[in-house]
Amino acid sequence: MSAGPAIPLLVVIPGSTHDFSSIYAIATAYAHSGGLLNNHAAQTERLEFAFPAMVCSSFAIELFLKFFLTLANADNPTAPQDDRRGHYLQKLWDRINPDHQNLIVGMFRNPSNVPIAVGLALRKAQFLDALTHIGGAPFVEWRYAYEIEVPTMMSHGAITEVQDALGYAAQYAMTERSAALPEPNAAD
Repeated sequence: MSAGPAIPLLVVIPGSTHDFSSIYAIATAYAHSGGLLNNHAAQTERLEFAFPAMVCSSFAIELFLKFFLTLANADNPTAPQDDRRGHYLQKLWDRINPDHQNLIVGMFRNPSNVPIAVGLALRKAQFLDALTHIGGAPFVEWRYAYEIEVPTMMSHGAITEVQDALGYAAQYAMTERSAALPEPNAAD
């Protein structure tokens, strides 16, 4: 047993409904946690750690999709706001604006971390195939893995491929936003 949690208490103070930075940070943390748990399962040969790895990585995908919806809402606060609720990945994807969709598919199977802007129709078809392949709501499906009633294939590799495209696209969007901010005045 451990001596206790390293961070025994955390106070969460709600922010703005347009706080895409917090969603990005939390999605990134879940993505990182999924990778750590997956590696831990391999290193310790304790396969039960693969289940929380899938849950964390699947939730990261969901949160990255919600990041792009929140980003679009923040950019257009007077327009009707896109609904960020729900767990079904295709429904979330369908609400993401086409420019952000293109950014995401430009990062799919792209190790350069610089969006590819050619062949987007094919890349989009491949991404959507991968998104469909991981399941409608993998976060919901894998968090109660003990309730699965039929043999089911679990592929953390497939989850990671989709997660990486979304994560790299979100990181790119955050970097672009930071670069577009005015330089702070040295006299301030």
